[in-house]
Amino acid sequence: MRVAGAVVVIAVLSGGSGADLARRFAAAGAAGMLIADQHPGVAEDLAAELDRPGCPVVGVCSDVHQPSDVAALVDTAGKHIGPIDLFCVAGPDGERIVSLDELPDHLDPLAELLALVGDAISEVVPQQRQPSPSPASSPSAARTALR
Repeated sequence: MRVAGAVVVIAVLSGGSGADLARRFAAAGAAGMLIADQHPGVAEDLAAELDRPGCPVVGVCSDVHQPSDVAALVDTAGKHIGPIDLFCVAGPDGERIVSLDELPDHLDPLAELLALVGDAISEVVPQQRQPSPSPASSPSAARTALR
């Protein structure tokens, strides 16, 4: 996984922290980061701490359990720091990093990203702590809704 020169999105789940992950990406030469946390002010404060020339950092309040919030993160990253290379989910029990160059070219990139984010969330949050999935918020429903 190439970090130097990469644009990175870090989505922090409830009970998780993206601070160490963001600092590691900054030290490894990321070209820009978008940090999203469910708690207002947390991502914005971390972004202000890490923002520097050559690695702009944007912080937003967002919930990646919501497909519309993932779509907004993709849009915000594109507008402020460039196309996303790595999408990370940081939860209370770990982290998962998804490289967007792994996405098949023939699929809708946002639909596939939504599926990968759903998979990432399930990996870093123990089953008993995951929110109850509603049929409309499942990755397959998100794929269908976006087609």
